[in-house]
Amino acid sequence: MIEMTVTITVMGILLAYGAPMFQKAFEQSRVDLASANLESVWTAERLYWAQNKTFAGAIVDLETAGLLDPSFLLDLSKPNAPFQYAILAADDVSFQAAATRSNSTRWTGRLTINQQGVFTGVVTGSDGSVINPAAV
Repeated sequence: MIEMTVTITVMGILLAYGAPMFQKAFEQSRVDLASANLESVWTAERLYWAQNKTFAGAIVDLETAGLLDPSFLLDLSKPNAPFQYAILAADDVSFQAAATRSNSTRWTGRLTINQQGVFTGVVTGSDGSVINPAAV
């Protein structure tokens, strides 16, 4: 009986140590996907500019122009999507697109990309942990 108690205690300690690391790794994969999606928006914006000599003011404009896969917008419309995407500003010389963390009580933050492909922003956990996108 003592051996079983020791085994359960050790397993509990390992689980308590491993669970936060697993949650952070899982969130890192979400952030990496969001940065890849922002890169897709960046590419679509550059193609849109080449055709129209101005940047698109909304993601739906990029999809309507055939520059983004329609499944991208379907993923955005899911009620439990981990990130919400938007084009914050756009004119004939610049744009800024953002992925804002949503549907989480533990993680918050916003990632942005501009016309030069420069990423900014981080996602922060309630425990103070910071996750940077892989593209940065």
